[in-house]
Amino acid sequence: MIESIRNADERRVAWFLLGIAMAISATWLMIAGKDMTFSGDDIFYYARLVTDSGVTEQGGGLEYFLAPHNSHLQLLPKLMYRGIFLTIGADYTVFRAIEAGAVLVSVLLFFVLARRHVRPYAALIPSVLLLFFGYGEQTFLWAFSIHTVGALAFGLGALLALERGDRRGDLLACALLVLSVVTVELGVAFSIGVAISVLLRGDRWRRIWIAAVPLGIWGLWWLWSQQYGQSEADLIYVYLIPYSFTGLLSALAGSIFGLNPTGPDVSPFLTQITPWGAILGAVGVFGLGYRIRRGSVPPGLWIVLGTLAAYWLTITLANRPPDSPRYLFVGAVAVFLIAAAALRGTRLTAPMLIGAACIVAFAIPPNISKFYDSRISSVVDAQNTRTEYAMLELARPNVDGDYFPADDERVGAVGGGVFVPLSADTYYRAADEFGPIGYPLSRIPELDLTRREIADATLAGALGLGLEPSRPAADPAACPSSVDGRPDSSVFFYLDPGGVLLGSRADYPIEVSVGRYGAGGSGVPLGTLPPGRWAALEIPGDEVAQRWWVTVDGPVSACPVDAAG
Repeated sequence: MIESIRNADERRVAWFLLGIAMAISATWLMIAGKDMTFSGDDIFYYARLVTDSGVTEQGGGLEYFLAPHNSHLQLLPKLMYRGIFLTIGADYTVFRAIEAGAVLVSVLLFFVLARRHVRPYAALIPSVLLLFFGYGEQTFLWAFSIHTVGALAFGLGALLALERGDRRGDLLACALLVLSVVTVELGVAFSIGVAISVLLRGDRWRRIWIAAVPLGIWGLWWLWSQQYGQSEADLIYVYLIPYSFTGLLSALAGSIFGLNPTGPDVSPFLTQITPWGAILGAVGVFGLGYRIRRGSVPPGLWIVLGTLAAYWLTITLANRPPDSPRYLFVGAVAVFLIAAAALRGTRLTAPMLIGAACIVAFAIPPNISKFYDSRISSVVDAQNTRTEYAMLELARPNVDGDYFPADDERVGAVGGGVFVPLSADTYYRAADEFGPIGYPLSRIPELDLTRREIADATLAGALGLGLEPSRPAADPAACPSSVDGRPDSSVFFYLDPGGVLLGSRADYPIEVSVGRYGAGGSGVPLGTLPPGRWAALEIPGDEVAQRWWVTVDGPVSACPVDAAG
């Protein structure tokens, strides 16, 4: 009886501590992602883009929802995105809140599953690490990761339902696997894991439908989707399995123990594979092999092993880098579940638990550090996206509909250009339907110099600003002049509405740049003004009072734009 009371107390304390950790994690994730917006693959959903045989265009109707994205079936997330767009609008905070919620649900389900095998404190310790698993930054910060985390949550829910062992549990498990499959292919991996488990049972043929239904749905869709020419997986990469699997395991082990490198010199897009990670991964494999050899393996272990192997196989056949952060969270959940199942029946003493808790305590700070290292590039992408699309909004009455900021060399020269670009017309159609995603124009002057220079380059490109040869001013002597500009010392002056007519007063070509928000920068280059020649710079008016300025490195006459004779 005393032991029963002690176990009940441990369960209550574990649940209480898990609740606190989840609340802290949720708050942290929402604060860390406050500067994020739609970027990368998010833009495909915002603009309803479909890629068919290499051509990306806006789609519609049922085909849009069923069409593959990078060869993936993503029906449920597309429906979710569209529903939020139509009811709430393009508020990225809502999407990030759903993503963070999916992370919490996944950790909660992990805790419940792990608790079936080990004591509550033993299930709690890895749960806390998962809540702060910063090496998998993309999973935590990017709303588009709802595909992976959502499929994970549905898959874990299916495992819980399967453990009921009755008809209702089987039906629920099948339904959850279907939801996982139509979220992303991780659901296929879970279905394969479940199939392996069922096939090892005596009633295998009576229950195989649990996995066969979701796999059949995905298989039929896959056959239909081949018309889009997007297949990324290729059996030619099967030879990479030893390298990829060991790399995935090593990167994961190093991240779990907080031993992978962090800092500004480390790529935010890779976790890196270290000797310590490889050693720890090898120790884990040998330990698992020893446990399996002992026999009496819980069925749950085979499910998760099959799921992880199938998931890693999809990564390998797509020839993706094994140390990419996007694969770590799912891998960590699976590895911890495998460990919990392998430890089933093992007496975990207080010193063991204290040792595990110390490992997690030492691993969390490097995980947080890596999170913020990688967050920098994510925030920069979001800032560039919001800046460029704000300028498209400002230039809207005068922009060429085919203009792409990402294709503008001057935008790229100052660090702009989003990962998934939209033409002006495509962006406007999405903005009219769901709302704009650029910064409010009042925010642009408050941004850092790099973003303000991107704003100027985008606006100049969208408006098609340039120097147009012109006749001289009718009365050049009546125009203001700048006489102190020279090649080693440029000067600037503000423009009146409409633009300016520039006349060279030098015997050498004068470099001309223009700017609006990027005070302190070099401006957007417009070209050269030949000696003794005149050129017009016409700038359409808009709603913003911020004045344009021109920089020249030689003496010029600056007349009203309509002063040509």
